[in-house]
Amino acid sequence: MAGAIGNLALFFSALFNVLLIVYLVKRIKNNDFKNLKIINFFNDSIFFLLLISFIILVYCFVISDFSNVAVYKNSHTTKPLIYKISGAWGNHEGSMVLFILILSLFSFIFARTTIDDKLKFYTVFFQSILIFIFLIFLILTSNPFDQIDPTPLQGLGLNPILQDPLLAIHPPFLYFGYVGFSLVFSFALAGLATNSFDKSWSKIANFWIILPWSLLTIGIGLGSFWAYYELGWGGYWFWDPVENASLMPWLAATALIHSNIVTYKKDKLHSWTALLSIFTFIMSLLGTFLVRSGALNSVHAFANDPYRGVYILSAILLISFYSLTIFIIKSPRKNFYGEYSFLQKDNFILINNCFLIFFLSVVLVGTVYPIILDAISGKSISVGPVYYHTILAPFLFVFLFFMSHGPLLSWNKEDKFSQIKNFKIFFPTSVVICLIIIFWLFDYKDITLILGLLFSIYLIVSVIFDWIFQKKLSVNLGRLISHLGFGVLIFSIFVNAYLSKEINTAMKVGDEIKIEEFLIKFKSINKVKKENYDEVFGNFLVTLNDKQVELSPSIRKYDQPVQFTSETSIRSNLITDYYFAINLSEFEKDKIMVRFYYKPLMFWIWLSILLIAFGGIYQTFRIRNEQ
Repeated sequence: MAGAIGNLALFFSALFNVLLIVYLVKRIKNNDFKNLKIINFFNDSIFFLLLISFIILVYCFVISDFSNVAVYKNSHTTKPLIYKISGAWGNHEGSMVLFILILSLFSFIFARTTIDDKLKFYTVFFQSILIFIFLIFLILTSNPFDQIDPTPLQGLGLNPILQDPLLAIHPPFLYFGYVGFSLVFSFALAGLATNSFDKSWSKIANFWIILPWSLLTIGIGLGSFWAYYELGWGGYWFWDPVENASLMPWLAATALIHSNIVTYKKDKLHSWTALLSIFTFIMSLLGTFLVRSGALNSVHAFANDPYRGVYILSAILLISFYSLTIFIIKSPRKNFYGEYSFLQKDNFILINNCFLIFFLSVVLVGTVYPIILDAISGKSISVGPVYYHTILAPFLFVFLFFMSHGPLLSWNKEDKFSQIKNFKIFFPTSVVICLIIIFWLFDYKDITLILGLLFSIYLIVSVIFDWIFQKKLSVNLGRLISHLGFGVLIFSIFVNAYLSKEINTAMKVGDEIKIEEFLIKFKSINKVKKENYDEVFGNFLVTLNDKQVELSPSIRKYDQPVQFTSETSIRSNLITDYYFAINLSEFEKDKIMVRFYYKPLMFWIWLSILLIAFGGIYQTFRIRNEQ
């Protein structure tokens, strides 16, 4: 019964969406942009029908309705309630419902903003086209209310590594980020179609760009934190193709935020801003394709169905073709006349835009090339961290330099003496701090480490300087916090990369080993029975310079599906993480495999991501209040 209601809600949302598109085409054709009541009626109805559909799907998971195929394949009666609920979007079908619901939510909210009616008509029109494309995909290939007969008594369960509190909230944040860029995309096409791509467009777009960017930042940070403590390999970013799929729209959107500022402040870069608006959403769609096409073998991959992949790839090509056609035909062609000066804020923003697109291109090639090569020649290659670090690092240093000075420049005049004065303050201060840190902490030194620390400190010093002497603190606070967060992030990553230590060995209860400066004692072992798994804890004592830390990693055996997972034990403070993980040994049955990691500045990596996101959220609310 619930499934039938959910199906009806999906069907009527698709029907209302078609009616809305037909109605909008008619009104646009007649150049009639008055009276939004009918449009709001259809738009609201689509949103509430999709919301009903989503709530019913969650309900089916909560009551363990195994007549529903999605519930049967992804749930189990013994799962805790939180994982039954999150299981609703922890699979391909449910996540697509959430994806389309967020598409509709952004359209629902946008239709209530006070902007030019013509611009609103076109934006809702393009957003409705997107909703239609994905609704048809959902109904034809991924219906979340498909039934199974006879009804199984028990479900297959959810992948155990997805049964984690963070995985309950990480995907929704990512979706709000990915899908939020759809509104920027639709708004950009509306601006182009109505020849309204100007400073006013840019002012309104600012909110709709920074909001999803902030949410995507949180989503990426949560995913990285989950991978750190759940997967047990001691890292937080592996350049996994699906991780890259979230990074690519983030890089494009970061470039878009800054180019849009130039469009608003200087009435320049209109075409570039419009192109980035389109490109950012296409990057989001590429991520959707990667996790649902079967092209990737990853813990993040939702589906392994080439048929769905072909549909999504066709949708991406169709959306890209028509949006770029509109861009080519209607791209704003404004000439900027004025005295050129290199030392102006907009030039530095444009330079760093080029760097961001270069970073994006490197990630795009590293992510997509192995897939294309495999499809064409059947050869498998993997592109790992060495590729990314080798290519990106030298350009990152230059990027940080321009990021340090750009905000301190004027929009309209060149002040060489001021910049020389800033350089005379920042550079020696940064060099002194860098040298103290290097000679205090590092035995091994190389040029990459020195430059990484120097330029990240350079950025932090410039932000602090800017903060102290800032005359419009409330206006620039969001930018200052985000830039400070980015400087701290890069600094922490370099320190972490060069000072982290890893110990791999096999131990049995009572063993005591000393490796480098660490003394590790395997004290005891104990077992615990939980509702849907058995857990074996190993209790270890780690001694470093008379400081002792107790850690209790574990191995779980889940009942449904039957699967072993390694659960980490992490003790953190402001400076260091002590990180322990264990696995069953394949070769020495009386021992277990032990992995110990010493990870400096992990706290600051997580804090810096929060700072970057918080700066964006602060800016979002400030812009909203101004509008």
